[in-house]
Amino acid sequence: MDPKFGFFVQGVGAVTPIGATAKETWDELVLGTEAVRQLLPKGFGGRSYYYSAVPAKFTTAAGRQPRLRRSGEISLLGVSAGLAALSDAGIPLEEASRGSIVFAIACGGVDYTRRFYHEVLTEGANAASPLLFPETVYNAPASHLAALLKIDGRDYTLVGDSSVGLSALNFASQLLAIDPALPFCVVVGVEEADWVLADGFATWRMASNQSSFPVFGPSEGTILAESAAAVVLSRSGSLRLVGTSAGLPFFSQKEAPAALAELAAQVCDGRTPAGILSSANGTFADRVEEAVFASGFASVPVYAHKPAIGDSLGASAVLQLVLAKFALEQQKLPPTLHAGHRLQTVSRAVTDMHGDEVLITSVGFNQQVNAALVGR
Repeated sequence: MDPKFGFFVQGVGAVTPIGATAKETWDELVLGTEAVRQLLPKGFGGRSYYYSAVPAKFTTAAGRQPRLRRSGEISLLGVSAGLAALSDAGIPLEEASRGSIVFAIACGGVDYTRRFYHEVLTEGANAASPLLFPETVYNAPASHLAALLKIDGRDYTLVGDSSVGLSALNFASQLLAIDPALPFCVVVGVEEADWVLADGFATWRMASNQSSFPVFGPSEGTILAESAAAVVLSRSGSLRLVGTSAGLPFFSQKEAPAALAELAAQVCDGRTPAGILSSANGTFADRVEEAVFASGFASVPVYAHKPAIGDSLGASAVLQLVLAKFALEQQKLPPTLHAGHRLQTVSRAVTDMHGDEVLITSVGFNQQVNAALVGR
């Protein structure tokens, strides 16, 4: 990000399995709460996987919107988090039409996609419900929020992996940089979970069939989670973007640590962060991050939220940004649940921080890495 542009997080919102709001989620993480795990429904072949679901009551308000009554869970989650971020930013809904929307998604509306193609395969193409198809496209959640806010032509959806939220943050900062008349941009990361996703991850040895998983220990795979997180990016606010990036690809796992180290050095630009919010999820991502942290940030405490909540893929990096706001305000990191012994600086209890900047890192399953530095 060009240093001559000053952009800030003005408001945050989140809906997770352990909290209906961003603040509730943070408070539960500090207490060491672990999301309830349940088996994903509609599996077959004798293969079963756990996931972390968002309680239905957390999205009840969004579901009352007439245009969302038949929408999938991913749209309800995204709208809930986006509206919460606008409220936290103090932006009235009647003024929201002046802004822009950027959604970050990894796998999209898998539940409605499965239902749509199930009808096609079992009953024929003529029997497939036209009500289902609009919810199968990647930009469905963004279009719902844009319609509610009366935003026309300035809504975007970035599709990637678990690092895509930081790419969306960088993209939003570019939108603000090239258009001085644009007052703010709502960045939303969202994901829903489905048995098909977990089974696909399992074929890559990246999904666990257990009800918990360690990080920075043995690579046992991750557990998927429903979640949404959102930030309002503008030219004023309490959390400053110090450095962001569009992301960097790597072509083999051996190349990943060098790619992440390059981006971390780029966004930090000689600074030493007070803490690190990690994307560790029980897969190869842990090895990548522990190599970078041990060599370049050996004295910096590290927190990983995914053992507590689960891996919410497209929502996860935006959620890391939301958590960074509270970490800097309270100068502490929550305890990392099920932390292994491969990284000595991981926070095993509530850990004090001393400083004004936090590094966020993300290693994606689709061979992308990204990083951002934020400060108060």
